[in-house]
Amino acid sequence: MLLSLGLLTGCGGGEGKGAGAPSRPTPDASASATRQSGPAYKGAALPELARTPVWSVRARHNLGCAGDPAEQAAAHVLAGDDVQACVVGDAVVLTEDLTKADDMNQAIGQHYRVRLYDAHTGRVRRTVDTDLPDGWPSERPARASAYVQTTQWKDGSPALLVIDGDEVPADGLKKATVRTTYTMYAPSGAVLGRSSFTGDAYTDLTAEAGHLLMREGPGTSTYTLIGGGADVQVHDRGDDQDPLGSGFGYYVHSSYDAWDGSGSKLVVSDRRTGKEMWTLDDVGRPAALAKDDDATPVLHPLTADKGLLVWDLPAGAAHGALLTVVDLRTGRLLAEGPQLDTGNVDRLQSVLSADGSTAVTRMGAGAVAWNVTTGKELWRQEEGEQDITPLALPTTKTLYADAGDDLGLAAVDMATKKVVGKNLVSDVYGVGSSSALQFTPDGYGVLADGDFFVFAPQKG
Repeated sequence: MLLSLGLLTGCGGGEGKGAGAPSRPTPDASASATRQSGPAYKGAALPELARTPVWSVRARHNLGCAGDPAEQAAAHVLAGDDVQACVVGDAVVLTEDLTKADDMNQAIGQHYRVRLYDAHTGRVRRTVDTDLPDGWPSERPARASAYVQTTQWKDGSPALLVIDGDEVPADGLKKATVRTTYTMYAPSGAVLGRSSFTGDAYTDLTAEAGHLLMREGPGTSTYTLIGGGADVQVHDRGDDQDPLGSGFGYYVHSSYDAWDGSGSKLVVSDRRTGKEMWTLDDVGRPAALAKDDDATPVLHPLTADKGLLVWDLPAGAAHGALLTVVDLRTGRLLAEGPQLDTGNVDRLQSVLSADGSTAVTRMGAGAVAWNVTTGKELWRQEEGEQDITPLALPTTKTLYADAGDDLGLAAVDMATKKVVGKNLVSDVYGVGSSSALQFTPDGYGVLADGDFFVFAPQKG
């Protein structure tokens, strides 16, 4: 869900500490050399992507992707506790760990170099250095993805947050302290906003919708816009709730009607205003549940303006849950989808095609493919098949999924359910991880398989 002291212009047209940032992004002088000397791809062909990458980057100094706190909060599908994202809009963000070690091989502070690449060409749009002094007073883990994070700007557009730290020396009676700088970048490399704060209390601020969380309260919290602006009060969503909508979006809570004894009902409200947008009473009743007045659904995100409302089916039904699509602003029922085998309704795993028409969803055993506009089921996994975890659906033709130890990262034909590619990454680290294979909105694929390879969509 992932910022007034300037940063110095450093090598490669980037930034370091001390001076104001350039007014527009400057390309890295080594960009052409990086593309020409990039590693050759020797792996399997990736369905719907060109056989040869457009550009590549050799992994060096543990070069990796940015952290994604918003996805981490909602990550029911991904293994591990460090969800990462290489794609930010039409940019590929890679971070190099340049931290030095002492004679005992202990890290001396933290030093990371961040590059924003043009996904189409491999040109470096911006280079940013971030340094944390030795003994930095923070609870953040000592890894790049804690200080380089994908997030959203205030309008819901993709953005990159880079966190930097300085020591402030003692001055007279003033004790030595630290200063933390939060800078938000657009995919173009342009600075969207920058804010600095002095003191230990500001080293671990979290960002959401272009704002920093300054004070947490009972039910509402105070946020301030990165780059300056009036504080805003924002209603808290539950710790276990997925982010809904763009920006601060919506939150789900419950009401209890003591007068008619109807019990707890789902309510969706605006997080900025607290205004109630809709309740379960505003949702059209799915045909499969017309006679079941007690069903209480769980709401998950689908797009910026649509949600997946998952209903428990009555005892005795062939499956345990029903998928429906609702308008997040009004609660209007848009489509009644297929039924699913139940697992844990809070651990639903779903991917959506780039055109927004098709989804593959898994909640219990097996996945179901369906049209989210009409609700029509396309196919479902049958007994005896290898369970798959959907990871990416760049088009309506091919699904990329984690298909277990035997098949690894696999590609599945959406029309036939046939496996058209298997074990597509050699490094087992990538299987089940969002950083194994990611896609830009226009279909460029970023593969993390030891080194990093970027492929154009296949023509035709």
